[in-house]
Amino acid sequence: MGRPFSLTSVPVAVVVVTSWVIVAAATDSSEARSCFECHSNATCMEDGAVTTCSCQEGFTGDGLECVDLDECATPEAHNCSADSSCVNMPGSYTCVCAQGFHMTPGLGCTDVDECAEPGLSGCHALATCINGHGNYSCVCPVGYWGDGRLCECSPGSCGPGLDCVAQGEALVCADPCEEHRVLDQYWRSAWHMAGYACDKNLRGWYRFVGQGGVRLAETCVPVLHCNTAAPMWLNGTHPSSDEGIVSRTACAHWSGDCCLWDAPVQVKACAGGYYVYNLTAPPECHLAYCTDPSSVDGTCEECSVEEDCISDNGRWRCECKQDSNGTDLSLLERRVECGANDIKVSLSKCQLKSLHFEKILIYLRDSQCAGFTERGDRVWMSVVTPARDGPCGTVMTRNETHATYSNTLYLADDIIIRDVNNNINFGCSYPLDMKVSLKTSLQPMVSLLNLSLGGTGTFTVQMALFQSPAYTQPYQGSSVALSTEAFLYVGAMLDGGDLSHFALLMTNCYATPSGSATDPLKYFIIQDRCPRAQDSTIQVVENGESSQGRFSVQMFRFAGNHDLVYLHCEVYLCDAVNEQCKPTCARTRFRSGVSIDQTHVLNLGPIMRKGVQATVSRAASSSWGLLRVWLPVLLSATLTLTSQ
Repeated sequence: MGRPFSLTSVPVAVVVVTSWVIVAAATDSSEARSCFECHSNATCMEDGAVTTCSCQEGFTGDGLECVDLDECATPEAHNCSADSSCVNMPGSYTCVCAQGFHMTPGLGCTDVDECAEPGLSGCHALATCINGHGNYSCVCPVGYWGDGRLCECSPGSCGPGLDCVAQGEALVCADPCEEHRVLDQYWRSAWHMAGYACDKNLRGWYRFVGQGGVRLAETCVPVLHCNTAAPMWLNGTHPSSDEGIVSRTACAHWSGDCCLWDAPVQVKACAGGYYVYNLTAPPECHLAYCTDPSSVDGTCEECSVEEDCISDNGRWRCECKQDSNGTDLSLLERRVECGANDIKVSLSKCQLKSLHFEKILIYLRDSQCAGFTERGDRVWMSVVTPARDGPCGTVMTRNETHATYSNTLYLADDIIIRDVNNNINFGCSYPLDMKVSLKTSLQPMVSLLNLSLGGTGTFTVQMALFQSPAYTQPYQGSSVALSTEAFLYVGAMLDGGDLSHFALLMTNCYATPSGSATDPLKYFIIQDRCPRAQDSTIQVVENGESSQGRFSVQMFRFAGNHDLVYLHCEVYLCDAVNEQCKPTCARTRFRSGVSIDQTHVLNLGPIMRKGVQATVSRAASSSWGLLRVWLPVLLSATLTLTSQ
């Protein structure tokens, strides 16, 4: 009993238990002289004279040294589910839900139903969303193809009475009675005379409305009618409302053949009592689709205040009211419409009837420009002339502020005239702006560019060089000579299409010493939509604000004995409704390597440089030349007046 205690004298069973206790103490805690010896992730316990350091939960060691215990390395050490992943953290761990799952209190990671919550799925608006465990799928409807995130139809894939039409940026199955565009040109009437219209840009479903008629003509239309050369008419009858979409052929009349050219069309009768047509571009120009002027939209509500509604064999028609009071031609009401491209003068047909004009013939100085009937608030006999000098005998005169186009309308009640000449003079005056000044100049220095945008038509952009900041006097001829003290006034303008929807944006305007727009030697006046800040002579009057753009810069020459300057402008049609078109140019710095789309570039030049002295000398020489020409005339006129 008195011998010292020895582990070797302890029974085996006691040795096992004692050994377990010793190991646990060695790995989880240790005695220390003070708490300062404990690790930062350990807990210090003081029991009288004994100080013990123990590693905190989530750490392992002897208390003097504690290291993180990676619970994620041992599956039994964490309780993360199969739909989550274990992420180790200092002293602990967390469970992160897999994609397609979210954490639900008390339930752990549960499936996200992307189909039930708006905005979570990437399915197309027409596709069906099918939820799965942790994922989802998108299925396009019948008649459509795609991966479900994009679904588009193809021609012939839609159901009865439907067609594959463009709706925004996608192709969808839709009823063309609801999804179509409108053609309302009065000149499509088969009664309208010749012109140069060509329907090369027509593609898709259209409905005819307005004064020219609401359905395609079903009989061969004479050549040189409908404002075109070869009129196109429907070779076949219109369908009934229960036939759905039917296929027909449109024929073009020319050279004695009523169907010299043809084009496939589709027609559908709509519940509202109108027709829609899937038109294709004609094979040639100038061919245009013609409407039947006898087709009237609606019922007797279409009759004007000057007409009565007359029933005739089950069909109604409008007929002028009887008025025996009108006898004075000077009281005949006339209406002149001054359009941007055309001038139209109209006379009341019923008033002409009351003046005993039974067979009404109206025409202009050029008798090829003859009248036609159209319906509006009244029944009008109208005739149209282009707002240009020459066509239909129209004459243009201009002063410093306006351009005036004038013509004469001739009126007859038979094909021969003996005693009475009935004519009406008319005209339209237009204030001079960039567009009008170019139209009224004989040979302006101008560059033209045609741009086509899907669904919106073809636009024409013009760029010209003007003599003053009024931008109303373009330079004439193919070149111009200016001194380096002069200013270049450059104007660009947009024409054609729906101008209310677009603004003209000059993205890059620059000068080169050669006529090549790709010349590596470029002096940028406008770059990335903004003017060159280092050149104080540059002034951008407008850019990206309307259908025209203007800027000016002082004339210059390129170093290296270059006396020619060419101007180039890259332009862009900016969607004024959905885009920010007007540039913001505060502290703009130019960068090199600008990418320029040469298909959108307008070119002007050459602009030749001349010295100030040469300018004065040439001006003086020109003045003396004029004086030599006019001096004999003036002297002759003076002598004539004196003799009288």
